[in-house]
Amino acid sequence: MTATLHSEGDQQTLRFERVYRRPAADVWQTVTDPELMAAWFPARVDCPEPVAGAPMTFTFEGDDGPPSTGTVDEVVEPSVFAFTWDGDRIRLELTEEGEEKTQLVLIASFEGRDWAVRNAAGWHICLDLLKSTLADEPPKSSVGKRQSQLLKEYETLFRDS
Repeated sequence: MTATLHSEGDQQTLRFERVYRRPAADVWQTVTDPELMAAWFPARVDCPEPVAGAPMTFTFEGDDGPPSTGTVDEVVEPSVFAFTWDGDRIRLELTEEGEEKTQLVLIASFEGRDWAVRNAAGWHICLDLLKSTLADEPPKSSVGKRQSQLLKEYETLFRDS
């Protein structure tokens, strides 16, 4: 369940695939509703409504700086939610695999190979938190401990790619 990394020049693309034991409608709501995103997404998201062209702001708790900004790029309910975040492109694709199973593909594109390990570990943690949120369970390990493990794993994984 690790990410794959595709590099083309300075452009980097991470791809994650996960299957959640929830109907697509539940997963959709959790990945598009800013209130529900708070349980798994790395920043507080403000978006008046998830429609193409809508502005988004991303605020990290405890950060004194201004919020990051972005724009909703594409919304195809209940299968595609795509947006930009400070120049990065995030795309979530949902495919129902039966009544109680949904595949989620997260694609994160950004510039700079130096960000690949950190971004992969971060999105991996977010998707683990999404799993816990959808299952209505507490996270299996602390974010800090898990991040340390994942940074090492992705450093090794991406070293030769």
